[in-house]
Amino acid sequence: MRKPVIFAAIALVSGLMGAQVASQGANSSMPDPRKEYHQRTNCHLGYDAVAERRNRKWTVSPAVDAWAKAHEAAATDRKPCPQMPDELKNLSVNRLLMTPQGRASAKLFADQQNDPAAFSELSFSYMAGKFADVAPMDGVPLARKAADLGDPAATYVIGTLYSSGLIDGTKNHKDGWKRIEQAATAGHLDAIFRSGLYMMDGIGTKKDPKKAFAAFQHAAEQGHMYAAIMAWSVMNDGKVKQDWDLAYRLSRKVADQGEAYGAVMAASSLLQSKNPKAHEDEILYWMDKAIAQGDATIRGQMVPLRQKVVGIFSKPKAPPQYQPRVYKACPMKTVCVTNHYSGLRSCTTNKDYWSDCDG
Repeated sequence: MRKPVIFAAIALVSGLMGAQVASQGANSSMPDPRKEYHQRTNCHLGYDAVAERRNRKWTVSPAVDAWAKAHEAAATDRKPCPQMPDELKNLSVNRLLMTPQGRASAKLFADQQNDPAAFSELSFSYMAGKFADVAPMDGVPLARKAADLGDPAATYVIGTLYSSGLIDGTKNHKDGWKRIEQAATAGHLDAIFRSGLYMMDGIGTKKDPKKAFAAFQHAAEQGHMYAAIMAWSVMNDGKVKQDWDLAYRLSRKVADQGEAYGAVMAASSLLQSKNPKAHEDEILYWMDKAIAQGDATIRGQMVPLRQKVVGIFSKPKAPPQYQPRVYKACPMKTVCVTNHYSGLRSCTTNKDYWSDCDG
């Protein structure tokens, strides 16, 4: 009696995965795979943040003011930029250069010291259209220069540009893969995730589901939401050893972030486990949650599947006020990466969904 339900669950998830990726938008019930999780922070962004505050007549702390003056001296004296105060690091994360002073300072570091991060930040700012006197595409040669100097963020961007055809006019997946792999090796979180996608589908490299799964795991452990979904998908499709306990934990990672698709994953994981009837209430709970929170695509496929499930279960719904079992996630796991050019060390701390601390 289990097999029809299992096959229906697999078909449901496979269909939803393709449909949801193809229809990202405000009403989508799946996280956006285009969201970037890597955090850029460096002295050039920090100085631009100080410049903005000065221009707006906002107060800066004595420590930040002293650092900014030291940064200016380093730019003119052709010395490496000084270590930023912690309070400034938070203000510089994923910022784009937007002030004339920040731009001029970065150009000094780029032109006089061949600073890869300076080239990188100038390129991103230009490509984002932050300065009217340069065209967005003028940022591409600067990004290529930064990538050649080893900047991970620029290396990742150049890789995506190669694959999209914006470098040579035609999609060049081979060079795109090469750059993305380099950025992933340097610790760029989104490059790690994208390298998994390339290995999963054989884009510019040999198809290797096991290595793809390892890349998704590495990215998911650092908080990349869509990497957790892809790791789950690889298991669901049977391309690596299926572990439905791990699949359920990954489902909870997504569901705990308020994503409706996590409920779909959780229900499917439990349906495909060794004894789905032992989890009747929990399966019905997640199915109902997916129907209540999901978009039309999820509801359209989950409702008929729920009818099939109820047909072999002993009850039509979970008891009133039912809540799924408390998931005992392993202790928080911290993963740190050091940028080998800036020397800055960034860490992310997330629940460890990969290890089983629930039993």
